[in-house]
Amino acid sequence: MTLLRRRERVSAAARYPQFLRQALLVLGIFLAPASAWAWGAKGHAAIASLAEANLRPEVQVQVQALLVDDLDRFGRLSARKTLAAVASWPDEIRSEAVKTDPDAYKGWHVRGNQICSDRLGRCPDGHCVDQLIIHYAKVLGDHTQSHRARNEALKWVVHLVGDLHQPLHSGINPNGGSARAVLEGVEPKPGELLTLHSAWDNELAVAALKGWHSTSVLSPDQPPLQENAPTQWMIETRGVALRDAYSTLPGFQCAEKLSEPIMLDQAYQQHSIEVVRQQIERAGLRLAQLLNETLGGPATGAGQH
Repeated sequence: MTLLRRRERVSAAARYPQFLRQALLVLGIFLAPASAWAWGAKGHAAIASLAEANLRPEVQVQVQALLVDDLDRFGRLSARKTLAAVASWPDEIRSEAVKTDPDAYKGWHVRGNQICSDRLGRCPDGHCVDQLIIHYAKVLGDHTQSHRARNEALKWVVHLVGDLHQPLHSGINPNGGSARAVLEGVEPKPGELLTLHSAWDNELAVAALKGWHSTSVLSPDQPPLQENAPTQWMIETRGVALRDAYSTLPGFQCAEKLSEPIMLDQAYQQHSIEVVRQQIERAGLRLAQLLNETLGGPATGAGQH
């Protein structure tokens, strides 16, 4: 079955934006595998809220204009007016698409970078998380594009910047993300299959967000972003995956499968909570700078690379 026929089963709003749909009809999706959605809705909302709090006033005005007549997963008016409210839209449209196509959108929010290698994972025709952020940012900043194209580009940028900063979305190891895991001191839900990846997406993220929110402020002296900034963020996050998500696991060795189930003890959990908070702050502030520069240009007086 072709990608076009699979996508015809979902609403127009749940499909890829036009520039990506046309290419994918021919090429298909050849992205690295991933089975979970980064951070969950609360994590994505926290990143978006931090970013929105750090937008320049003239950029806030543009964001509000782009959210006018926003559409939900079914193509209906959503009445959503904040970045936090639309931050999980890509996951929402995926939840509809997978009802008829289990592989819909599979891999669009990751890049399969091996954590013990300096090489980057495959990215056929630019279809991987860092390159898609770069592409969507260009669409967002292009005022010749339609309102709907720029609206969807905004939502993809907000979401994918969050995805990229989840360590297991930017760094992989054989069976690492899909390896069964046990959280010490946490009773699993009946029938629940916890993996290392899903623990970082959900349980550890929820624990990190409980009673915490970031009040960090974007420095006005930040040097302007280079076009490949998302790739550099991804490389940094791969290092976080190696150092903080994998290397402290019992029996970890580079390029070797992890023994299952993995016990995530209290020390691992507490350290991971701090890492999640660090990554949420990085994502939020970087998203703010990306939107500020895409929609408003570099800040006056900012340094140069």
